[in-house]
Amino acid sequence: MARFLYTNEMIQFLQQTYKKHSISTTTILFNSKFSLNKTESQTKGTLSNHGITCGRTTGEIRKGKSRLFTQQQHEWIKEQYRHLNLDDLTNLFNSTFDTCMTQAQLRSFTRNHKIKSGRTGQFNPGQTAWNNGMKGWDAGGNSHKARFKKGNIPFNQRPVGSERIDTKDGYVMVKVSNPNTWRLKHIVEWEKVNGIMPDDHVLWFIDNDRTNCDPQNLMLATKAQHAVANKLGLGNADAQSKETVKLLAQLSITAATRKRSNKVVT
Repeated sequence: MARFLYTNEMIQFLQQTYKKHSISTTTILFNSKFSLNKTESQTKGTLSNHGITCGRTTGEIRKGKSRLFTQQQHEWIKEQYRHLNLDDLTNLFNSTFDTCMTQAQLRSFTRNHKIKSGRTGQFNPGQTAWNNGMKGWDAGGNSHKARFKKGNIPFNQRPVGSERIDTKDGYVMVKVSNPNTWRLKHIVEWEKVNGIMPDDHVLWFIDNDRTNCDPQNLMLATKAQHAVANKLGLGNADAQSKETVKLLAQLSITAATRKRSNKVVT
């Protein structure tokens, strides 16, 4: 591979640039100036081979002084960031100062130096929204063909009476009204025969099949009876035992109530 030859212009550029910047920044500026892709190691080697030194002492770069950006660039970024987003800021910075900084470098610089854009993304009091006065705005073209007309029913809207299975509990749900009101089918079917279900009550499926919503397969029980039956492990008793389970649950509730009453009296 042929050895890369540095021109006098390149050497002079390195001599002048390295006096003000670090090797990292010098490499970036050098690549930008001559449309090359040299690494920091290559730049360091070239500087050493040509006896180019920065001329700065170890403590010359003080805390708080940017190694990558000059004070002029610092002030420029601080002013322009108020009006530009990061993408536009980076592009304008590179064109203004003939550099090839990345968005990541600009972002780090603004964060490290606590430079804020002042933009919050929120509406300020008295600020006019961008779409103010656009009610009834027409996009033109064929946009009217894709609009919903008043009273139009979406193609995927299911009709009243539609049924689905609740994937969580396995109950059958039935749609009772538009646009999207659903109820448990077994309660709807029971109420058709018996009227509105009393508060604090539940319905048991006599055959334990939650999809069998025939009113003859439904038994009314209080929530207290339901809780006790489950506590006793009898929630899924067979059809012949359902009445007995309900009776046992009620006896248990009555006994517990009397026990609490006796404690209060004593």
